[in-house]
Parts: sequence; structure tokens; C-alpha cells
Amino acid sequence: MTTDALSVVWRAAEVLHANAQTTQRTIVDVTRLAKAYGFEAAVLPQWDAIVCRTRPLNDPQAHWQTALLQARPTGVDMHKVARTNQLIDQVCADPNRHAVAQIDVVSESLATISTYAPSSHLRFVLMAGAGAVALGVIFGVTDPATLAMIFMAAALGAVARRLLAKASDNLLIQPFVAALIAGLIGGYSQHAFSGDGLPFVEIAPCMILVPGAHILNAALDLVRGRLGLGMNRVVYCLLIFLAISVGLILGLSLMNASLTAGMSTTPTPLWLDMICAGIAVAAFGAFFSLPWRLLAAPVIVGMLCHGSRWVVIDQGAGLVTGALVACLMAGTVMTLLSHRLRLPFAALAFASVVSMMPGIFVFRFADGLINVYLAGHEATLAMLTAVFSDGTATLLIVLVMTFGLIFPKMLIEGLWLKDQKP
Repeated sequence: MTTDALSVVWRAAEVLHANAQTTQRTIVDVTRLAKAYGFEAAVLPQWDAIVCRTRPLNDPQAHWQTALLQARPTGVDMHKVARTNQLIDQVCADPNRHAVAQIDVVSESLATISTYAPSSHLRFVLMAGAGAVALGVIFGVTDPATLAMIFMAAALGAVARRLLAKASDNLLIQPFVAALIAGLIGGYSQHAFSGDGLPFVEIAPCMILVPGAHILNAALDLVRGRLGLGMNRVVYCLLIFLAISVGLILGLSLMNASLTAGMSTTPTPLWLDMICAGIAVAAFGAFFSLPWRLLAAPVIVGMLCHGSRWVVIDQGAGLVTGALVACLMAGTVMTLLSHRLRLPFAALAFASVVSMMPGIFVFRFADGLINVYLAGHEATLAMLTAVFSDGTATLLIVLVMTFGLIFPKMLIEGLWLKDQKP
């Protein structure tokens, strides 16, 4: 029975760590599950594995038993995390949890959870297109033809991602190919059509590739002093950004198109901005395999947060201030909601503020660097200034968004939720 109970603990740790649960919550929940089965546990999540040490609670002189669990935190699946947390709660509340039959049932349940399929292909593709179109509208795109091209680019990228997921386990090939498709379609649209906002044909589909949940988990790890895992997450995020940028710029270069031509757009009214923000949240719910029944609350929160950003900017504040206010609101509400729904905070929080990510500045920064390199000694001060401006905007917005999301979480968990069941 001891071995079976420990295998349950280890399987739960693998599922949580591999599917974007925060490191702190993974440690606390796995430790709580081990205690329910009569073990003291020390859990050390790392990038390629989890070191899990256990010994009987009633025998402090016993030797620690160490297991090296193979799990890499590259996935985001809120359905798996939610069901695993619910199962942990059920085990901890079950007075018969030590029975062999009960342990077998829990083990089978975890095995089933670990094989849950992601969102259906149809939902994934349609929501990718809808989410990209919603982001385009938020950015001020109103032309129906441009929005149709955005939908096609994002949908084709989603199809490619699902096909590549079956063909390769490389972590970077999916964002690279999806961005390449967006760049090719965006480049073609700039030659075939005219009008403002055409660069968003490639920018909006690339925005839905941004690894925001991993950025937040990296920030949480760094703030809590888990420098090794935190830096590994940061490098992973940077590699994804690099893959997206390379794919996007390569696609545009092959079509002899520019990322900055026709960037002017029209302001989006508040009501439309909030509706599109809700659609973007729903899209990321599909990407993160959030069940339909749990989608309403994050969508409403995302709409309210984005509405607050719109109001702040409309009152004369800049993008940075607007993002900070909205993310403070999102971080506060999503901390409470993630505890209530037993969902990973990073995925929930990022979904609610995805449209605020500085994707435009990131991609323009990468494009500007290449243009400066190609210009060589003929590079002008205006080119250098544009690169510096885009890089600074990217850094500031990412920093304030990260602070706005994780500060309320740590404050609430430290003051109000520290004595509650996590």
C-alpha cells in the first residue's frame, strides 16, 4: 500500500508541474496529498524533473525515499490541473483514503486525467481565428477584408500547430511555423489590398502565440527565490519569442513586405473593446483546454479588466499606466478565482490580459534590429531611435503587467489565504 500511495503522490506532482500550475501551489498541494497518506514530503520542481523526497510522518528517524519524476513545465492544460486539484481535495476529505481499493481508484483517476485530450481541433482552430480577429479589432482594425485575412492566418496557423504536435515534440517548431504562415499571408495581403491596419494581419495571429502563462510562472519563481527554475522558464519564453519573430520576419521577407507600413488604425469604442476582450479570453480558454462550464467567470473578468484599461487610457494616461491598472485588477480577482475554481493562476491571469501584451513592440523591435544590421554604416539615427523606443516599450509594459498580476496574488495569499486550504 505504501508504494501505491506514493505512486499517487508522484503522479499528481507530474500532472500539476507539467500543465502550468504555479510552483508554490504544486509544492503545497503535493505535500498536502502526501500528508493525507501519512507521509512527510519535500518537493523540489526543476525544469526537466521533480525531485520528490518522502518519509513516514510517524517515524522522523526513517530515511528519506527519493524519486526523480520526469516532468517538464511546458504545457498549459487547465482541465488537467482543475481535475487533479479536485481529486486531491477528495482524497484529503475521505476518511477511507488509506484503503487499498480507494488508492487504486485514485490512481486510475490520475491515469485518466493525464490522458485527457486537449480542446477539440474544431474549437482550437475556430477560437484561434476568432481570438486573433478580436485582438485586431482591439488594436483598431475595422476593415472586413483585413479581419478576414487575420482569421485565415490564425486559423491556418492553428491547423499547422495541431498537425506538428503529432509529428514533432520540438518546443519551438509550432510557434515558428504558425508565425511563418502569418508572415506569408500578411505579406501577401499588403500587396493584394490597400488600407490601414494591414500589418495586423500578421501581428494579431502572432499575438496568440505569446507564452504569457509561462512568463507569469517564471516571474513568480524568481520572486520566490527559485532562481534555477525561474531562469529556465525565462529562457524558454525568450526562445519562443525568438521563434515567433524569426518565423514572422522570414515570412514577410519572402513576400517582400514590411511590418511597419500602414500601422495607423481607428480608436475602438468601449463596448466593442470589452466584447472583443471577452472573445480573446474565450480563445485562450480553448488554447489552455478550459472546459466550457468554467469559461464564463474568466471571460467576465477579462472584459471588466480591459474596460478599466480603456477608461484609464481615455482619461489621458499612457499604455503603461493603463496596463498596470488593469493587471492589478486582474491579479486580484484571478487570485481569488483560481483558488475558487482550483485552476492555475498564470493561465487564468494571462488569458484576461492577453491583448495588453506588447506584441506589436516586440515584433517591431526584432524587425528594427534586422533593418539596422542590413543598413550597416548607413543606419540612421531615426532607425536606432525607433529600435530603442520599441525595446523600451516592450520592457516597461511586460514589467508593469507582471508586477500588476503577481503583486496582488502574493499579497492576498500572504495575508488572507495563508491559513486556508490552497
